[in-house]
Amino acid sequence: MLNSEQKQQKRKAIAKSTCTLFIEKGYVNITISEIAKNAQIGKGTVYEYFKNKEEIIFELMVCLQEDYDPKLKQKLESNMTTKEKVLSLFDIYLGNDEIVLIQRKIYKEYLSIFMSNKTDEMIRFHTIMMQKYSSILEEIFKKAIENNELSSISLKMIPSIFATMEGFFISDEKQTVLYEYFDTLFILLENNSSEKGKL
Repeated sequence: MLNSEQKQQKRKAIAKSTCTLFIEKGYVNITISEIAKNAQIGKGTVYEYFKNKEEIIFELMVCLQEDYDPKLKQKLESNMTTKEKVLSLFDIYLGNDEIVLIQRKIYKEYLSIFMSNKTDEMIRFHTIMMQKYSSILEEIFKKAIENNELSSISLKMIPSIFATMEGFFISDEKQTVLYEYFDTLFILLENNSSEKGKL
């Protein structure tokens, strides 16, 4: 008999085992039978831990997030410019290494569910993630403002930056467009920094 911690680890293991399936076939085309076979467990066992596929991809998103956060923290603590830190924060949209590409594909699958069939748990998770990353961006901007790199107006831009990046991501814009957006944004905020007294 598994205790609660062991059950949670089993749940995570099942979710993580579906990563390649979701990437190769997409959420819509996968069956619970395929998930069970891939995880080398019975179909009934899958249902012991998850009600449906939505719960599985949501748990996979949570697992990927837990893996991603320590790496992000390490990056942000390194000797980087303000712009490099901001770009690192949005690595899920901009990065090109293998792990980020996997996270991006899973995030797209998750977003399609979130927009069409979201649960209260998903809404809470999404809200917490937005609050967490908004706080990180706020800290980055505050330090840049203290160092006279950016204007204080930068802090007011935080909600629109996240909304813009999510919009770009959903509309599948090329990465060059996303980089151009940040290039332009930083030019505007840096230019305004010399006019702080007017803001």
